[in-house]
Amino acid sequence: MELDQIYQLMDKFEQSSLTSFEYRDKDFEIQLGKKAQAHAATPVPAPAQPAPIPNAPAASQAPVTPQPTMASVATTVAPTAAPTPVSAAPLDEIDPKQCVTAPVVGIYYQAHSSEEPPYVTVGDHVSVGQQVGLIQAMQMMRPVVAKQSGQVKQFLVKNGDDVNFGQPLIELVPDNLGEL
Repeated sequence: MELDQIYQLMDKFEQSSLTSFEYRDKDFEIQLGKKAQAHAATPVPAPAQPAPIPNAPAASQAPVTPQPTMASVATTVAPTAAPTPVSAAPLDEIDPKQCVTAPVVGIYYQAHSSEEPPYVTVGDHVSVGQQVGLIQAMQMMRPVVAKQSGQVKQFLVKNGDDVNFGQPLIELVPDNLGEL
């Protein structure tokens, strides 16, 4: 299996609802897996009246008032604020045709490591096919390359942000509007 086919398989798996996938043939084997996402548990209130017990003596006993339990105590969680975008311009005003977009779902990095300088900075000129970042997807680093030439206008995501397939990462000022 070619490397591009593996990347395509990873993309499709990441976008699917599957949590694991295995493929084998005589020359190749691959196993893909996702961690299950934790869902917020909703507290279930205790019933107002206890359930009747079969074969219990009838109304001769005094009524029992249910005591609150941990299951009936509702907890209030304050919503967390959404992260603020890096750029000042709203995303609706950004033309995706003028952006470098994420080729896969994963974590975006501007440099190969924290000790190295970023691949590009605001104001740099990029060429078609030039690497401008990395995306970590399923413990593999995938290069992010420019599909058009131009000058880096702004970064639309921060280093280390989670990104989705096709999400604009870097806005460019194209060299030639005919390239769009």
